[in-house]
Amino acid sequence: MHDIIDFLKKSVWFRRSVALFFHAGGIALSVWLAFQLRFDFAVSEVDSAALRIGLLWGGSGFFIAILLFGLYRGLWRFFTLRDCFMTAFAIGVGAIIGGAAVYFGNGMGFIGFPRSTILITALILLVWEVGCRGLIRVLREHRIRVHREGEAQGRVLLVGNPDEADSLLRNMVRHPRNVGKVVGLVSDSKRHHGQQLRGVKIYGGSDLVPDIVEKQSVTTVLFLPPFNSPSVIRNVVEAVGRRGLPCEYRTLPSMEDLASGRVTVDKIRKVSIEDLLHRPQHDIDLQRVASTIQGKRVMVTGAGGSIGSEICRQILKLGPQSLTLFDSSEYLLFEIERELAVESSGSKVQLIAVTGDVRRPDNIERAIDQTGGIDVLYHAAAYKHVHLMERNPVACFQNNVIGTDTVASVAEQAGVKDFVLVSTDKAVRPTSLMGASKRLAERVLIERPKGKTRFKAVRFGNVLGSSGSVIPIFRKQIAEGGPVTVTSKKVTRYFMTIPEAVELVIAAGAFAEDRQICILEMGEPVTIESLARRMIELSGFVPDVDIPIIYTGLKSGEKEYEELLTDDEGVVRTDHDRIWVLQKSHEVDAPPLVLSELIAHLDKGDSVSIRNYAHENVPGSLLLAE
Repeated sequence: MHDIIDFLKKSVWFRRSVALFFHAGGIALSVWLAFQLRFDFAVSEVDSAALRIGLLWGGSGFFIAILLFGLYRGLWRFFTLRDCFMTAFAIGVGAIIGGAAVYFGNGMGFIGFPRSTILITALILLVWEVGCRGLIRVLREHRIRVHREGEAQGRVLLVGNPDEADSLLRNMVRHPRNVGKVVGLVSDSKRHHGQQLRGVKIYGGSDLVPDIVEKQSVTTVLFLPPFNSPSVIRNVVEAVGRRGLPCEYRTLPSMEDLASGRVTVDKIRKVSIEDLLHRPQHDIDLQRVASTIQGKRVMVTGAGGSIGSEICRQILKLGPQSLTLFDSSEYLLFEIERELAVESSGSKVQLIAVTGDVRRPDNIERAIDQTGGIDVLYHAAAYKHVHLMERNPVACFQNNVIGTDTVASVAEQAGVKDFVLVSTDKAVRPTSLMGASKRLAERVLIERPKGKTRFKAVRFGNVLGSSGSVIPIFRKQIAEGGPVTVTSKKVTRYFMTIPEAVELVIAAGAFAEDRQICILEMGEPVTIESLARRMIELSGFVPDVDIPIIYTGLKSGEKEYEELLTDDEGVVRTDHDRIWVLQKSHEVDAPPLVLSELIAHLDKGDSVSIRNYAHENVPGSLLLAE
């Protein structure tokens, strides 16, 4: 029996036969009821003859219209307002056809036939068609909502406009378990305050969010566009945090994608710390940037790292002739090559992955020779972990200084036109060996004799989510229940997202002239403690209550604040409002670098001599000699 029922459910012809029977029955019922209403439920024998004409000819006209407009093909459970209008139009056409059929079938006239019954029939049939199919949809959605709301976890407060919230609530009928039970909507439109939207109460003003979260026991605040801007999210998070209320924060893709069906509510994601980072909008001359990459042979060292891999992704979109990926890590190189191979499928970009060491000239030469030469080279390979490099000075200077000099020398000999070094703000008045090594790497390029290769360096601060940054560390500590470790309450850092930083690095490489150090505008510095507290709050916990914060003190080589330049260096604005160029460098009055001395110290493995060398050759250094 179950097999027969399943077969009938899947049979298109059976479903359409049932639909045609429904329409035919509705037409017959409507004609009969129209006559009953017309004659006050006292239909005589004469009127019965007219009723038969109405059923035969008038009913046929309505049935023909239903067939013409394909009303029997619609899915009842997805009956929409558009279907209502289409049904009304079809019934209107049916009334015209039916009236004409009665006219010709009744001997070219309406003698003995009440013409008003055609209009009454149309109205009753409209109620039948729309009412029954609408009822089916309402009952189905109610059954699904009751079932899935029972499975839904958490109570959700929406922050957005009623229009966007309506799209979400309609979509949620099929996916409530992915969101939770919506208990309210906060809108900045005061005129909607106290009203309801699909059974959800509307509150006026985002300043009410903490009160609603507390009174309604809200577990998740969901931000809808355009209320998912960093400033709005940050204000809400801070306000709820001051009350000490545990709450998660989520955001949604664009409402256009949701409405179009390209994404559904299962794409709702947690608000990340990147969403709170207020970064001003900037315009880049994309045509000028693309002209330096399109059709060129490009090579990226450190291609598997967080910065290097993003450089590769963005370079690939600009249409190079070839892209050479160079890294010492086999695993990281394999991963980025596999990712880019998928993205570049169908394009003419030649993708080449080469394992090697930036300290070995033959490795660099081999990578460059595989494409017959390189036009643009981005040097992102570097050791960058401050505390680790304090304990490994030999590897630090071999890789960051000697490696940079090696790559630069080979690139110059191979005729590379543009060489861009990815530097760091830790190179400014460095207190660490890593910072000092990057400052020396800048000098290695800037002090080279003028030639055909244009050497440039781009200096910027921390990037959110890069390997070894505090963000992944904090996430892991929070997931483990804490504690979250912060060096000091006063420690501040500049932050930007990886895609943003790389976009500006590529732009700086296009805008800068030979032997220039570019500085990226990093915005306002952020305290690491506030970063930790926001991440705890975004995870749905209360800092110092659910997740403790402990202070470990500064490690060797670390300092409380970072600088992008010193007061006496000065900068000059470029054509791009967020890219600056150093006007004066400390190295102008410093004696030329003698790398042979550094190489001698490295060969001996003399950590003290390496530190002293760095102290003497980095003007303005706060690195103490030993």
